[in-house]
Amino acid sequence: MENREWENIKFEIYQELGECYTHTGNVKNAILHFEEAIKFDTESEKPFVGLGVAVMQQNNINDAKIYFKKALQMNPNSDNALTGLAMALSNNGSAREGFEKYQEALDINPVNKTALFGLLKSAYAFERLDLAENYLQRFLELYPGNTKILYCLAGTYFKQDKLSSAMDTIENIFIFEPDHHDAHEMLKKIKEKQQSAVYGKCQNS
Repeated sequence: MENREWENIKFEIYQELGECYTHTGNVKNAILHFEEAIKFDTESEKPFVGLGVAVMQQNNINDAKIYFKKALQMNPNSDNALTGLAMALSNNGSAREGFEKYQEALDINPVNKTALFGLLKSAYAFERLDLAENYLQRFLELYPGNTKILYCLAGTYFKQDKLSSAMDTIENIFIFEPDHHDAHEMLKKIKEKQQSAVYGKCQNS
């Protein structure tokens, strides 16, 4: 086995172990393994993304931003690094800049769910549901049967009083999941809002 190939294997092992330790909340060991991964591949942004995610678990936002920015220097098209930076910014008083970074991440990878849900939360806060609607639709172009994303899209329509579109989206959910409890609850609210609108028109006529 060539030396470079062996180094690649070691890199993958340390990287995967770092990610496993992060998922289990063992940040100290996660950091150690990501730092080892860097030694075997100095050009990959992945360990820096991992380090950013790990230290965010310690609420160390400043270091997290440094790691994510380092990852982006190495690979400006890393949607995971952009998502991590967006999360760090949003948790550190720079929510609008974070909102923009979520958009950049989704422009690169429209099915990055972490970025999509982060953007959706920000869109509600900044009253930019039209923007969230666009990214949710892009996801559904690739995965039309994802009922969780369909439900989120229906919610953005409902919040914008696009009741017909909300109704159609709910009906699409029922194609894949007829017993979707939350969708049935939203359907009731849609019908109530439609009836209220009709009643209001009658009162004013």
